[in-house]
Parts: sequence; C-alpha cells; structure tokens
Amino acid sequence: MSTSQEEKKRWFSWDILLSPWLVLMGIVGGVLIGIFNKPFAGKISFIGEIYMALLQMCILPVMITAILSSIGRLLSSADTGKYIGRLLTTFIIGLTIASLVGVVVGQFGQPGSNLPKSIQITLGKKISETEMQSGGETATLQPSSAGISSIVRKMIPTNVFAAVSQGHNLPVLFFSIIIGIALGLVRSTASFTSLSVIDGFYDAFLKLIGWLMYCLPFGLCSLLAVQIAHVGYEMLYAMFKLVVYIYISAFLLIIFYSIIIYVRVRVPFMQTVRALRETLIIAMGTSNGYAAIPSAIRGLHNGLKLDKDTTNLVIPLGISLNPHGTVMHFAISTMFMVQLYGKGMDINLFFVILFGSILAGLAATGAPGLAALGMISIVLDPLGLPVGVAVILLAAVDPIVDPILTVVNVHSNCASTAVVAIHDKSESVADYSAAVPATT
Repeated sequence: MSTSQEEKKRWFSWDILLSPWLVLMGIVGGVLIGIFNKPFAGKISFIGEIYMALLQMCILPVMITAILSSIGRLLSSADTGKYIGRLLTTFIIGLTIASLVGVVVGQFGQPGSNLPKSIQITLGKKISETEMQSGGETATLQPSSAGISSIVRKMIPTNVFAAVSQGHNLPVLFFSIIIGIALGLVRSTASFTSLSVIDGFYDAFLKLIGWLMYCLPFGLCSLLAVQIAHVGYEMLYAMFKLVVYIYISAFLLIIFYSIIIYVRVRVPFMQTVRALRETLIIAMGTSNGYAAIPSAIRGLHNGLKLDKDTTNLVIPLGISLNPHGTVMHFAISTMFMVQLYGKGMDINLFFVILFGSILAGLAATGAPGLAALGMISIVLDPLGLPVGVAVILLAAVDPIVDPILTVVNVHSNCASTAVVAIHDKSESVADYSAAVPATT
C-alpha cells in the first residue's frame, strides 16, 4: 500500500458514522426539524421508513434464531429448573417495581390535579374533535375480551408462516419457544447440528444489523423529525405535566436498572454505559424494542461478558413479555385519570392500579397502535373511568413518551439479563460441549 493510500485510510474511515457525537447530531437535528420545519420533516420521512423497514427485516429472524438456540442449549444443562425459576422471579419482581414507581410518582406528582382552566378547555376540545372524527369508534378500543385466556389464545399461531409474514411477534415467539424446547429435549447429533446451523444464521443477521448501524444518524434524524412534527403545541402544553412525570418515572427506573447492572456485572460503571450506549440510542430513536434486540445482545455478551445463551434467551423473551416501561406508563396514566375525575385514593384503589397496570401492560404486548393503549381498560374499567377519553389523551402525546418508554423496556431487560446470566460464559459453553454426543 502506498503512502498516500495509507494517509487516506488514516484520515477517513467509515467508522466515523458510528461516532456517538454524530448520532447525537442526528437526534438534535431531528428534534429541531420536527419543531421548526414540519413540511421538511414530511419530505424526509421516507428515510426513516426505509431504515425501519430494513431493521424490521432482521428483527424476526434474530428473535427466532436467538430463542431456538438459547432454549435448545439451556435444556442441555442440569440446572434448567433453577434457571427458569430465577427468570420468572426476576420478571415478576421487576414488573411490580415498575408499576409501584408509576403509582408513587403519580400520587406525589398529582399530574391530573389542579389543572388550569385553559388546559381543561384544551383537553375538552381534543376529546370532542377526536370523537367527531372517529364517529364514536374510539369507544370500540375497549378490549372487553382481553382476559388471560384471550391473550394466551392470541399467542398460539394457527399458521406460523402467516404470523411471520404479518409481523406478529408474540405468536412467532411462542412457536420459537416450543420448537426450541423440542430441539433441546431430542438430544441427538442431528438436533445439536441444527442448533449450530441456527447459530450461523443468527451471526449472519447480527452482521447485517452491524452494517445498518452506519446509517443510524440519518435514520434517527428522520424518525424523530416525523414524531415531533405530529405533536401539536397546544396538546403538548395541556399534557405537559403528565409527560414530565412519565419522564421522571422513566429516569428513576433507568438509574435503578443501571445500578443493578453495575452491581451484578462488577465492571467499571463507564464500561456498562459504553456497552449499552448503542442499544439505548436505537431504542430511543426507533421507539421499537425489537429493533434494539441485536444491539442489546451484542452489548451484554461482547461488552459485559455475560453468558451468550442466557442473553440470547432473556432479551428477546423479555422485550416481548417483560414490558416495564408500558406497565409504568399505565400506572401513572391511571393515576392521572383518577385525579382528573376527582376520585379519592385509598388502599383498595392502590392495589387495583398496582396489579391492574401489570396485567394491562402484559396484554398490550404485541398489540398494534391504539389497541395497545386501549388495554388500559383492564385497570380503568374496575375504577369506573372512561377508557375512550384516556385513549384519546394518551394517543395525543404517545410520540413524545413512546421513545423513553421503549428505553425503559429495553434497559429493564438488560438488567434482568444481568441478574439471571452467568458472568463467566465458559460455564455455559462447558455444559453445552459436554452434552453434545460424539459424532462418528
């Protein structure tokens, strides 16, 4: 290589596109465009749409291969029962803490109390306008059949190929878990060979995701510009108090999860920040927890040296079934509605909101758009509060709060992985190697 070529390589590298400063510029640029130049935000929206389409193209394959491989390997270990018990305990305790934070912040912050007359008028206008535009269809968002049996039924795919093609993540997750269990229990040379092939596909999709990261600053700029442009100033002002307390609750949880990861992994705190920096940026910019799965797995395994099999299992499973951000959102939003309609707070109401928000958050997992917000009926119906009004108000600020809620969902599952996973990955590899039958 000539001297000029070496200088050119030294002065220019595509890795500059991975710089956190360039990513930050993309985020700030998107926010400014969304606030001050809404027409331009509409013109560049296609960039974000293409970027999200490319990410979503890889999401299901990554989730399927990660779940199949990790469960298959997990069942090769003698500690499977203990492992599953710890995972479920971690999920249950985490969801309860998230709901409790939402209720407590909502009680002390009082986001729905003592609102100025101007804000009450703005909220009333928004509700009336939306009901007129929808022709009363908002009320149909109440999922009267959103019981446990209905949720379980929706998880079982009658046609797995249709579920994959339509992007229905929960049925695909269920199918992957069942097949992973079957592969792990077969314990034959063929099953372990299949798991090795699945690992190859998994690594290939991670490589593809790595290439897409070079476009991250431009994708984030477009996505944030469109999100910010969709929120009107009047509605944001009217709901400002609720939005602020949602962000306060989110930051409290993020700090809590960061401490858990730091204590559990026992590495310098800044190393944990660097390892998960890309993951949280993707979650914030795309408002899609599934899009952050590959980066989270890579950060936890490569950056923090957590067991690969555990990470491959807990992250996809947790993003689908452990939505701390959604649960916290429903808890504090229910407190907002309770205060808005002047209902008194007592111990019975406290427990209804605490556990109802958990059920509503689990029910909202995988539900599209407004249907997910409509799951708040699970906690509002027993309190006699109007679901339609809640959905209208929450939908108005959803583009503003959804990014930070996605960060909470992703970061909480990184913390759950740190609690469950083995820090020394060699233990898992040894268990798996011992379980593989000798080939002829």
